[in-house]
Amino acid sequence: MKRFAPAKVNLGLRLLQRRSDGYHDLETILHTLDWGDEVFLAPAEEILLEVAALPDAPNLAETARVPSDDSNLAWQAADRVLRELDLPGVSIRIEKRIPPGSGLGGGSSDAAAVLTGIPELYGRSLPDGAAAGLALSLGADVPFFLQGGCALARGVGEDLTRLDPMPDTEVVLAFPAVSVSTAWAYKAAKYDLTRSGEYEDYLRSVEGAKQICVPSMLSNDLEQAVVSAHPAIADHLSALRKTDSFFVSMTGSGSAVFGLYDGTEAAGIACRELKAMGVSAVHTTLR
Repeated sequence: MKRFAPAKVNLGLRLLQRRSDGYHDLETILHTLDWGDEVFLAPAEEILLEVAALPDAPNLAETARVPSDDSNLAWQAADRVLRELDLPGVSIRIEKRIPPGSGLGGGSSDAAAVLTGIPELYGRSLPDGAAAGLALSLGADVPFFLQGGCALARGVGEDLTRLDPMPDTEVVLAFPAVSVSTAWAYKAAKYDLTRSGEYEDYLRSVEGAKQICVPSMLSNDLEQAVVSAHPAIADHLSALRKTDSFFVSMTGSGSAVFGLYDGTEAAGIACRELKAMGVSAVHTTLR
């Protein structure tokens, strides 16, 4: 069985009040991409995990170092769903494009692909609500990847409101040769004050469906601290802002940055310009 594990971008990310467990409540608008990893599953008597970086993976050396043991979220997802369904094992091969430490959710997306793929592989079903619970136990982004598309996430990512996707919006990803720790990025941001959510102000209702109406008003609260520590990210953001993009931002805790474009031609030109400058870049679309 083959499953596609898409990358995601954060169209906006706001840190809210600090929680008693040390984490922050947040609100973020997430959108999957038509670019990501490939996950292959087969029946087995135990958990077998192989990770291979595809030749076209950005930051190939970093991607090749993704672990294939029980520290990998995909391995943990397999273990939990196999226990839930009392199944023997699974063989997993992940062919990776999404670099670790890029803020594109590669590990979480791989885990979601395994979580939903194993029951289908064995012709079984998880009990109602079990998939969501297992997903949240694995990480904040995993519940989003169960549904994909576009969503407003609140809390630590578990409170999801489905939004109308932005289909056919062109995306150019740019990859600085650095990896950013998510835990470090949240700590470095130092948002200690209580803040209320505001993203509802950026959404409008159209016959019951919510859609993003002012993407240019969105921002990433982690960007300033991360960029200050990693000047290469600032350079990549600057390069994207010189193209014909209508919105440029860092995704998640970085290090990847992205630009959104109204047409294929503009995005294609931007991607070629970045590559001519020696920037590792990918042209894709919102999915």
